Amino acid sequence: MTFGTEAGFVTEISNLEEFQHALRSSRVVVLDFYSTRCGPCDVVAPLYRSVASRFTGARFYQINGLTEPGLEVQKSIDVVWWPTFVIYVNGEEVWRAKIPNPPQEYPTAELESQLAGLF
Repeated sequence: MTFGTEAGFVTEISNLEEFQHALRSSRVVVLDFYSTRCGPCDVVAPLYRSVASRFTGARFYQINGLTEPGLEVQKSIDVVWWPTFVIYVNGEEVWRAKIPNPPQEYPTAELESQLAGLF
């Protein structure tokens, strides 16, 4: 599923093959690992989509770690917390952050700062 924003999109990754393809899809790939049963994830989701609309040079994805295919992706890179943001550059992980529960006042600030340094 793809969620559109004014200038960018967030695409749902549902299995390991899609994840591996996503890492090859762009120089900068941003991931949001979440769960449909995670309150902080609900808070972060619209903010994440907003970041995607501003950093159009990157590809943005979400992975639901509650479902088995998404859980497989989550386990493959040792994500153990929802929500977790991960940035890959040229297929290599360069940054990762767990969003606390409850989320801080501006939970995407560090993500935006990292992306600003890449563009």
